[in-house]
Amino acid sequence: IMKECWHHDPDTRPTFAELSRRLGHIDPGISRVSVAKAQGRSLDEGAGVGSKVLDEVFPPHIAEALRQGKKIEPEHFDCVTIFFSDIVGFTDISGTLLPEEVCDMLDRLYVKLDMLADKYEMFKVETIGDAYMAVTNLLKEQHDHAARVAKFAQEAIVAANSTLVHKDKPELGSINLRVGFHSGPVVANVVGTKNPRYCLFGDTVNTASRMESNSEKNRIHVSDTAAKLVAKQDHTVELIAREKMNIKGKGIMQTYFVKQGEPVSVSLDETQFQLRLQSRRPSSRSHRLASRRVSSMSHDMPAHSVTQTNSRPSIHSIKNGSGHLNPPPHPLSISPSTAIDVDSYDEA
Repeated sequence: IMKECWHHDPDTRPTFAELSRRLGHIDPGISRVSVAKAQGRSLDEGAGVGSKVLDEVFPPHIAEALRQGKKIEPEHFDCVTIFFSDIVGFTDISGTLLPEEVCDMLDRLYVKLDMLADKYEMFKVETIGDAYMAVTNLLKEQHDHAARVAKFAQEAIVAANSTLVHKDKPELGSINLRVGFHSGPVVANVVGTKNPRYCLFGDTVNTASRMESNSEKNRIHVSDTAAKLVAKQDHTVELIAREKMNIKGKGIMQTYFVKQGEPVSVSLDETQFQLRLQSRRPSSRSHRLASRRVSSMSHDMPAHSVTQTNSRPSIHSIKNGSGHLNPPPHPLSISPSTAIDVDSYDEA
């Protein structure tokens, strides 16, 4: 800030209002040096911890801007792919387990999903309770961003199915996910000054959330827009057309399932998984606070999240216009009666 104030060009120097905004939150009675000494750390060590937290929570360029005290401006992205998932029957699970056990279950699941997000170079936006949100084509250009999410979703379901609800009670079974994603434009920005968050805004976020909420147990539900991109970006990913359905707030939509295929083993390094799990263990106080939040959240969860239909159409039982069953879909196509002309589709 001092160097900016010394700039030879007066027009580039910060105004008094800007200086007041950037320095107003600093308590002159508490310096970084005194805080570091009180905690038994060096000044450089204290700065390094704070910097690491920023880098974990925000994209690199946003973290750097926050370190410098700069105002974050909204950013527009023409086309990203947003992933949502939640746990099937989470309200019932929360009513069965102790809050501490719910925290442990979510932690074991999210560590696996975070490792997969690193593998596919996805940016994790946030988790809210049992909901996991991530995005591609945001931090850097990814020409296969929709296909990346499809593959990430396939492995995420496998990872969840291999995660026990309670690690000491295998009779409770494993976690099941409901997944959905959509592609489109968004605006990203940091909102708030107290516990600031990096958020995505736009109808794309709403539609992606609707894809997840209208999905089924251990299935990947995608919009027509995302399906076209997946078919264009990776011909090996198979898509199965659903019957047109009324999506709340969107009207009648043609949507698709990503075929899960044969069961595969997710290649997660067990040593790395255990290290990440241990590093994320909260202190006893923060663990108690988190448990209370999960407990109160489970009582406030809407009733529709408890209900899960056990009936779903076979992936080969979708009828075409003549009333006959379509043959099994093959790679490169979505279904014989609803093929997508990917060559004429313009991603932008």
